[in-house]
Amino acid sequence: MEFFNSQLKHVLRRLGRAPMFTAITLITLAAGVGGNTVVFSVLEGVLLKPLPYPKPDELIGVWHTAPGIQLKDFDMSPSDYFIYREQNRTMQDIGMYSGDSVSVTGVAEPEQVPALRVTDGTLPLLGIPPLLGRSFTKQDDSPGAPETVMLTYGYWRRKFGGDASAIGRNIIVDGKSRQIIGVLPQRFHFLDRDDSALITPFQFDRSKVNLGNFSYDGLARLMPGVTLEQVNADVARMLPIVMRSFPAPPGFSIKLFEDAKIGPNVRPLKRDVVGDVGSVLWVLMGSVGMVLRSSARKRHSRIAWQRRRFGPRLRRIARPRRHRPRGTSPRS
Repeated sequence: MEFFNSQLKHVLRRLGRAPMFTAITLITLAAGVGGNTVVFSVLEGVLLKPLPYPKPDELIGVWHTAPGIQLKDFDMSPSDYFIYREQNRTMQDIGMYSGDSVSVTGVAEPEQVPALRVTDGTLPLLGIPPLLGRSFTKQDDSPGAPETVMLTYGYWRRKFGGDASAIGRNIIVDGKSRQIIGVLPQRFHFLDRDDSALITPFQFDRSKVNLGNFSYDGLARLMPGVTLEQVNADVARMLPIVMRSFPAPPGFSIKLFEDAKIGPNVRPLKRDVVGDVGSVLWVLMGSVGMVLRSSARKRHSRIAWQRRRFGPRLRRIARPRRHRPRGTSPRS
């Protein structure tokens, strides 16, 4: 402890004699600590933190590949959705969604707002119930059913002042009167998308669906214990059923879809949310590590050089001198 105290006093005296060096050293240390904190915070928030939904590891993004037309990421189609929902063996449920922009009238000034279109199972899959009212049912998502709409929390507060009596009221969305059936909670955010104002059901008519129209995003929740390999194998099993169950669009042949060689590409939903940001962050962290390692090597080389150059001289200075008795010669 005494040795430590003496060394600390020595360091403080040296720092006090060189205030500029001291200031630069402290600023460098502060910048390094702050930079590490920022990078780790981003890394933890984007890559390590789970999605803000119950049992997030069960959530998957349902994608395809089409090597026959050189596509690695191929969206879902309504024909895929119906077969996957009816005949899958690995998913609790599956949903499909797409962004939209709609005009709203009947509530203060007319406006154009961002919206989200979903199948009835999409929101329940994420496991967050509405704050008020209810979510969509299969009936709401059926063709010919009464038109319904859900509001996000921000839009409900802005247009209805947070009034619970908004449930049951009607607004005009793209010229159609829709009944408000639910309001989503404030904490709800749909994946990585900017918050929409409204959510509406697709109401696909199965009897009018053809192959194709791969323009929708899909998500699903795995059954407990099911792996990605198993669900991909399940999708591969169902793809031929899709091809047999729906006709090609008018003017197209089934060969067009066969030549595309569509296959499964199911993956964790978080990968869809993080996207390429995750790869960029890992590269950034690797670059930071390489810079730090390079700096450490240079510092080690510099210290080794100084030891080789000044070490012998310092050892001679530090070596204790032998005391000869008075009256004796060095050779005696």
